[in-house]
Amino acid sequence: MANGPIVASFEPTPEFMYYGGGIFHSLDAEWITRGLEKPEWEKVDHTVLLYGWGETEHGMKYWKLRNSWGAVWGENGNFRMKRGVDESAIESLAEAADPIIVYRK
Repeated sequence: MANGPIVASFEPTPEFMYYGGGIFHSLDAEWITRGLEKPEWEKVDHTVLLYGWGETEHGMKYWKLRNSWGAVWGENGNFRMKRGVDESAIESLAEAADPIIVYRK
């Protein structure tokens, strides 16, 4: 929260390509929807910028993310994904950095 956005990787499902708005929740997330144990190993092959979070008036928690597919996709190039359930493995692999500014003379 205090150090800026992070990079998050996940495994997009086929319906992710057609996301147009709202909070994304994959139909393929069987372990979530059926209450099964979380898989030990999760495949990820797409990386996005995770820059925030929120909660709807009905209490659904979500991540705010920026995709690389341009402004015509999703919510002006952004999307929201269900938070707290490792949707599409989004909470399994994230990287943060503490940038250092180097001044050269």
